[in-house]
Amino acid sequence: MTESVALPGGPTLAYREWGRPDGAVVLLLHGLGSSGADWRHFAPLIGERFRVVAPDLRGHGESSWPGEYSLELMRNDVVRLLDALGFYGVIPFGHSAGGLVAFLLAATRPDLVRALVLEDMPAPDPADPPLDVPRRSGPGEKYDWRAASEIQRWRNSPPSDWWQLTERISCPTLIVGGTNSHIRQDRLAELARRISNARYESMDGGHDLHARRPGEFDTVIEPFLAPWAT
Repeated sequence: MTESVALPGGPTLAYREWGRPDGAVVLLLHGLGSSGADWRHFAPLIGERFRVVAPDLRGHGESSWPGEYSLELMRNDVVRLLDALGFYGVIPFGHSAGGLVAFLLAATRPDLVRALVLEDMPAPDPADPPLDVPRRSGPGEKYDWRAASEIQRWRNSPPSDWWQLTERISCPTLIVGGTNSHIRQDRLAELARRISNARYESMDGGHDLHARRPGEFDTVIEPFLAPWAT
């Protein structure tokens, strides 16, 4: 069942919940062009131990499509969503572009974060080769093409100070990548080396480990999340 909350100053974010109402909150942040529903196979598994919340980021799914997009705005939306729902000390868990939002949240609002999980998040290096930037909507898309354009532009030319943000993340951090992913795994390993309390793990699979191999993925995630499990 999808709920929604109108954030002060907009937008309205839709979100889904699974799991234990008394558990520590795991905040699942989906990748570009997806929605909170993308976690439907994985969320019930960790929901046995946690309260799981998966919002649709702005410009995606059932959330508002305001036409203005950036990772910073998505981070701000998440901060206001946590405030609206009364959550503090959450575990952001981001996949791909959602990992970028989770990374930015942990670096800039450490007071809200207990631990951090990044699944196959692109390191803040310029994409090589450069990614195509959408200029119009495709048929049947359930996300705003302008959000995709903004993220792809960011991927092609990320701000130089993003690597420095690793110095601001001190919470326990797990970075997981797929051996067959298009994301450079050596750069994810480097990301883990630069974060003071992080480790990198890989597993067989591609870019969307949580969706295609949820059970196996859970066995990788479970030992890391165990200290906060109910």
